Amino acid sequence: MQTVTAVASAFLGGGVTAFFGWLQSRKTAEIDANDAYVGSIQKLTHQMDELRADREIEYQRRMKADSENLKLQAKVTSLNDRIQSLEQLNKQQTQRIKELTDQIQNLTLTLNGGK
Repeated sequence: MQTVTAVASAFLGGGVTAFFGWLQSRKTAEIDANDAYVGSIQKLTHQMDELRADREIEYQRRMKADSENLKLQAKVTSLNDRIQSLEQLNKQQTQRIKELTDQIQNLTLTLNGGK
């Protein structure tokens, strides 16, 4: 009977040790899995931060380009207005030259006795 008790005790002792060993390995595996999960989250967070930074840089670049485009559009509009003003002035001057030319011709005819 003592042998059976000794064998049972040894078996149970070994079983308990094995069980706690299994629990420890399970705990270690879960810790490793959690560490890997945390690592992947940190990596994704870093990538997201990089993407946000890239997006901000692109946004600032576009804002600058838009601002420059608006300034250029304002200059073009101003130049177009100036061109139209000069064209109008040119028409007026051309009309005035025509009127003066007609007056000179009339005066010339008058001075030449209507010829």
